[in-house]
Amino acid sequence: MYLYLMRTIILLLLASSLHAQRLVHHDLLLLDLTAGPTVSKPRLLTGFNPKGYNNQPYFFGNSELYLTVQMPQDTTQTDIYALDLVARTQTRVTATPGLSEYSPTPMPDKKRFSTVRVEADGRQRLWSFPKDRSDNGRPEYPDVYGVGYHAWMSDTLIAMFIVGEPHSLVVADKRSGKPIRIGMNPGRCLVALSATQLAYVQKATEQTWYLKIYDHKRKSSDILVKTIDGSEDFAVLSDGSFVAGSGSKLYKYMPGVDKEWKMVADLSGYGVGKITRLAVSPDGGKLVVVY
Repeated sequence: MYLYLMRTIILLLLASSLHAQRLVHHDLLLLDLTAGPTVSKPRLLTGFNPKGYNNQPYFFGNSELYLTVQMPQDTTQTDIYALDLVARTQTRVTATPGLSEYSPTPMPDKKRFSTVRVEADGRQRLWSFPKDRSDNGRPEYPDVYGVGYHAWMSDTLIAMFIVGEPHSLVVADKRSGKPIRIGMNPGRCLVALSATQLAYVQKATEQTWYLKIYDHKRKSSDILVKTIDGSEDFAVLSDGSFVAGSGSKLYKYMPGVDKEWKMVADLSGYGVGKITRLAVSPDGGKLVVVY
């Protein structure tokens, strides 16, 4: 219990100081993904920032990937970058001195994207920006603070990880406004499965974590499977199966078919030592792993 409390306190301190620190380096690897799943044709995506922070990838299309970047010379901010996977170019999308943006996520209308912004006072709110850069952004839920991560379930319904002691998982509907708490001690990975269903990890204890599905119609959650030890990041493939990493190994779980996670690939030959976040393209043909 003491170790769990200390870990929570450390996370809170990190969240409050994200805008004033140099973050740990990570790289992104792009892989072709086929049925099975099997992976091939590895390609490093972050050669443009070989010593900086590269994380939180999200496909905005089959050949466009957004991510959070901090260059080595920066200690006060992160920005959002867009990668064109065909042209092999990168574009800095946000450039906000003294402010940091994290977790780029396309919004349902496809015209805007949302991020978690660490504002000048250190508080974290959800902001949105137009893809065509026609305005300077706006807060989406102005009265909701402490947003760590988020996932859009529909154009009016959103799930948010709220930093606290303990952390909580809430859903908010723009039509009613007030967030409703649906879980405690969630993991950082939130994936909308439909307009009414959300996949997430709940950390029941320090050692025991579960992959769960929240159903907004029933206002309740069901356990799918225990997670791989220490793994809170996952992605959902086009066939409905889940993929997650542990060390250099990639695992799959198919609800209703598999009783436990099955290893499908070892990425150590590609230089991957520890898989964390994952992202899958809309057509299911590409996988990005953070390591």
